[in-house]
Amino acid sequence: MSDDKTNSKTEGQVGSESLEPRAYKRERRRWERQDGYRVKNILSFHKLLPYLLKTRVGSTNYFEATYEADKLVEYLDKKTEESNGENSGEVVKYGYNLFFIAALVRVLALRPQLNRFVTNKKIYQRHNIEIAYVMKKAFSDEGEESTTVSTFERDSNIEDVRKILTKGIKGVKEESDDDAGDFVGGLVKLPKFIITFVIWIFNMFIVIGRSPKALKGVDVMQASAFVSNLGSIGLENVPYHHLYDRGTCSLFLTLGKVRKDFVLTKDGIVEKNVVDVKLSMDERIADGFYYVKSLDLLESILQNPEQLEERLKEVPIDE
Repeated sequence: MSDDKTNSKTEGQVGSESLEPRAYKRERRRWERQDGYRVKNILSFHKLLPYLLKTRVGSTNYFEATYEADKLVEYLDKKTEESNGENSGEVVKYGYNLFFIAALVRVLALRPQLNRFVTNKKIYQRHNIEIAYVMKKAFSDEGEESTTVSTFERDSNIEDVRKILTKGIKGVKEESDDDAGDFVGGLVKLPKFIITFVIWIFNMFIVIGRSPKALKGVDVMQASAFVSNLGSIGLENVPYHHLYDRGTCSLFLTLGKVRKDFVLTKDGIVEKNVVDVKLSMDERIADGFYYVKSLDLLESILQNPEQLEERLKEVPIDE
């Protein structure tokens, strides 16, 4: 962990009317990858792991947890009611997708090893927190799906996250064209050897860490984490989702629908709101103990969701 922590000022920051210092942000150096920088201050065994575990799928660990969600439900209902009482125009909804992405941003900020990735047998720390998520433009079997990647500051609070997500979702729903879908549709019409060559080029961009910005909207596997809120389509008991060998995404989070269930407490068996969370993760970026402590942090946020309204004053980052 670096001892060099400084503050940098960002003008026009999302979610703030006044200029104030942002939590520590490490500036990208000229010779570094576009998406991250190599981590050197790690144990020798962790440096060896990418040679022993050569693929992301083969390196995947799976964790699952069922969290009590009474306080979460109360918090989101209260925030939605307060926001719509203040605003007579646009309807503002604080939903579960927003909350879990905001919570994940906070966890990735406070547990920076989760924001690492492995490529070309080296471990890198990502410059930014980037979350990929799927949206259906219409809730039907034929409804198109669109995947979006949003970038967040490490000290983002839930209001920052809401504004960024609202802008991204609105843009996707209003788009008549799907750039990624059009690209894939055109690509698969080509001869097999050309498809193979194009994919090889994409993979080389990942290895060297430099690629055209235009590809970011097409290749969404370049992200800190992928979130799939299956609760939005009514699923309660959600499956695990595998990681992808291509790309740099080290975490895949699936969320179930908040449901009623009986929970054993000190007062006996009580009916409560609960939610299932399943996480697939690349074990090469952090050990199991680190993951477990990170899930404990997620639980503490669920039990005290108001903490997401505050911006972090100082954010740890690895060198």
